[in-house]
Formats: sequence, structure tokens, C-alpha cells
Amino acid sequence: MDIEVLRRRRGKAIAALAALPGWVGGSLVQTRRVQAGTARPFRYLSRSVAGRNRVTYVAAGELAAFRTAVKAGRRAAVLLERVSERTVAILKAEARQQRQGGAR
Repeated sequence: MDIEVLRRRRGKAIAALAALPGWVGGSLVQTRRVQAGTARPFRYLSRSVAGRNRVTYVAAGELAAFRTAVKAGRRAAVLLERVSERTVAILKAEARQQRQGGAR
């Protein structure tokens, strides 16, 4: 595939990533905790940071915003992978082009 086409496609993926509103990586976990003998809902965002698990409490009023951000985070992960794949293709195409140009 033409290098310029790959660059344009990578650029579109980068633009789509930049256009995503507030996204976070991780998982939204909902469970129950017992406090004073009563089971109550408990929600938190679980994410890995530098190989360590980080947990952030999510209040009931914040749940919708966090759901939206986690969903956007999944989309961001797909876009980041797309950017990476296109970058690999560009690097390989450039190397191939240099080899062919140097052999002439």
C-alpha cells in the first residue's frame, strides 16, 4: 500500500482519538459491601498503572459519567492499536522503499 495512504489513514485514527471526550482505561466494577450489617452497592474503577492495580471509588452520582468514559476508553484502545498497526506498516514500507532505491 502507498505510504501516503497509510499516513492519511493513521492521521484519521489519531484525529478520531483526539476527538474522543474524556476517556479512561480500566474496568468499572459493581459489587456489594456490608456496612453495619447492611449490604450496600459499591462501585469502583479498576485500572492498571505501571503494572499495579489502582482502584478509584465511584459514587452513585458519578456512575453514568464513568460508564461513558470507560466505553470511550475501549474505543481509544482500538484506535491506539490502529495507529500502531499503521505505523508499523509505514515503517516497513519506508524500509522497503529505501532498499529498492538503494539497489538502483
